[in-house]
Amino acid sequence: MTTRATAALLLAVLLGGLAGRADAWVCTLPDSLTVDGDRLTLGRLSTSPVPSGVAGLNLLAGGQPNTTVTLDRKTVLRKLVSGGLAAGVQFRGASATTVVFAGATVAANDLVRAMQEALAPLLPAAEPGAPATWFEVEYGRGGVGAVGAWRLVPLDNAVLAPGRQQVRFRFEDDLHTEIIPVTVIVHRYGELATPLRAIGHDQELSADMFAWEWADLATGTKGRLVGRRVLEGTCAARTLTPDTQLLEQDIRSIPVVRAGDPVELAVRRGGVAVSARAFARQDGTLGQTIPVRNELTGDLVNARVVGPGSVEWRR
Repeated sequence: MTTRATAALLLAVLLGGLAGRADAWVCTLPDSLTVDGDRLTLGRLSTSPVPSGVAGLNLLAGGQPNTTVTLDRKTVLRKLVSGGLAAGVQFRGASATTVVFAGATVAANDLVRAMQEALAPLLPAAEPGAPATWFEVEYGRGGVGAVGAWRLVPLDNAVLAPGRQQVRFRFEDDLHTEIIPVTVIVHRYGELATPLRAIGHDQELSADMFAWEWADLATGTKGRLVGRRVLEGTCAARTLTPDTQLLEQDIRSIPVVRAGDPVELAVRRGGVAVSARAFARQDGTLGQTIPVRNELTGDLVNARVVGPGSVEWRR
């Protein structure tokens, strides 16, 4: 005897044995049923009243909107037996029910449009005189099932950075929540510099020494120096040629202390401060810690540059 025939015989025996019981109750299956939520209970399935103790039996859970599932008598009986609730049951109606989970599919285009609307306020502002900032959303999935009203909310409300990045959205409808990751490419423009003439190593830099052009920061070489303001207080870290685009590594802050210069060394301990004459052992920019030699004691200490010709050592 085949497995299918054995199962059918068992079902017939169970149903036949239960038919004459005094505590018998009836479960009537409809041909089809539409479910508003994502789960189906026995009380919702049966078109005839069922005992309160079995009405809450969960038959299907996690149903996705706009999907169809077939539920037959054998599956329902198996659920009842597993829960110890099968005593007295009799089945009537259809041999199987087509269960339709209500809802609609939100098209991918509608999702992308909602993402664009949510991200627009997070775009970085364009620099004065620059082309307008714009962005792309790369979404590789299809539509998403939804029940009732739905919404998309970005999980992070920080201003977007230029270039490629991942953004996560929380998709919500009346019944469920899920996280949808997408790739966002922000096209923001910045000014890039090219020297107008050769610039020597350590030469102080100013904006008029360069030709400037707007460029999309989402494309091109990483590490490019962007904007004129970053040149303030800087000098060339190497010799720069006219045909080379300026990189961040090509500049450095101008030292306010030079190696060999005499400096005033302020020695602080608690609330007490004394000063002494010292000599810098290397160039130092504002805030940098450099070695200096105390002229009075000959000690070598690491002191922080606090201004032109001035360093500080906290003991």
